[in-house]
Amino acid sequence: MEIIREELGVRLVFFGVSGRVDALTSPQLEQELMSVLAEQGKICVLDLAQVDYMSSAGLRVLLMCKKTAARNKGTFALCGLQEAVRKILEMVGYLPLLEIYPDRPTAHDAARKRLEG
Repeated sequence: MEIIREELGVRLVFFGVSGRVDALTSPQLEQELMSVLAEQGKICVLDLAQVDYMSSAGLRVLLMCKKTAARNKGTFALCGLQEAVRKILEMVGYLPLLEIYPDRPTAHDAARKRLEG
């Protein structure tokens, strides 16, 4: 798994992930995401367009990020889900719980609006 971090201003951070998110790689992803979401008011977008597999360990990370963001008055969103990952999220009932955008430009626009408003 490879993680790319892109800071777009003081409060907005995009992460791009490629490869598999599983029991071996999810601790690294969790550490990266939580380093941002631990701060008050951060907007964190995780681009999963290059992720073709996510295990239950990865699902746990997503839910923890959502809860941490809410607790710290921030936002955690996903974008670019491949069909296999979307199906997993749907099967476990996470789709209604997570903020999901079809692609990075749409997620970026939504984050900018949130920052302006």
